[in-house]
Amino acid sequence: METRDHRDPTVQKDGLRARKRREAERRIQTAALDLFERYGFDAVTVEQVAAEADVSVITVYRYFATKENLVLQDPSEGELTDAIIAAIRTGYDIPAAVEHVLELLPAERAEDTERDVRVRIRLANEIPAIAGAAHIRARARAKQLVEALPAGRADRLDARVQALATLAALEAATDHWNDAPNAGTLRDVSLAAVRTLRTAR
Repeated sequence: METRDHRDPTVQKDGLRARKRREAERRIQTAALDLFERYGFDAVTVEQVAAEADVSVITVYRYFATKENLVLQDPSEGELTDAIIAAIRTGYDIPAAVEHVLELLPAERAEDTERDVRVRIRLANEIPAIAGAAHIRARARAKQLVEALPAGRADRLDARVQALATLAALEAATDHWNDAPNAGTLRDVSLAAVRTLRTAR
C-alpha cells in the first residue's frame, strides 16, 4: 500500500518562509550590532547596516521598521508572543502563560549568541531613543496579552497590571542576568523572575 505525506504543503511552505525570515533578521541584526559596537548607535545609519548585511535598505525596514528595533527586536519574539497568547486562550492567566512558555524553551537557544544579547541589553539601557522605543513596545505587547483574555477579564485593571508587571519582571531578569556572571541561563533567570511575581501575589 502506498504511503503518502498528508502534511499540508501550505504549512510547510509557511514554516520555510518563517525560518528564512528569522535567518535574515538575525543576519541583519548581527551586522547592526557589530556596527553599533564599533561606531556607536547614533553614528551608524540604516544604509550602513544594509550594506554590512548585504541586503537592501527596504529589506531592513520591512523586517525591523525602525533603527531602534534593530536592537530591541528578538527574531523569535513573534513566535513566543503567539505561544503565550495561545496559553492565555486555554485558561492560563498572564504570568502563568509566560511561565508555561518559558518552561517549554530549551535552556539555551542556539540561534542566540550571548554577545548579541548582552550588546542589546547594554544599548537598551544606555541610549534614550532605544529606551523610549522599548517602553512603547512593552505597552503594545501588554495590550496584546490583555486582549487575549476571555471576555469580561480583558477590561479589568488587574489584567493590565498583570501584563505590565510580567513584562517588567522579564526586563528585570535580563538586567540581572547581564549583571550577574553566575546567574545561570537567561531562560532560567526569566523563569525565576516570573515565579517571584506569581508567589508575591
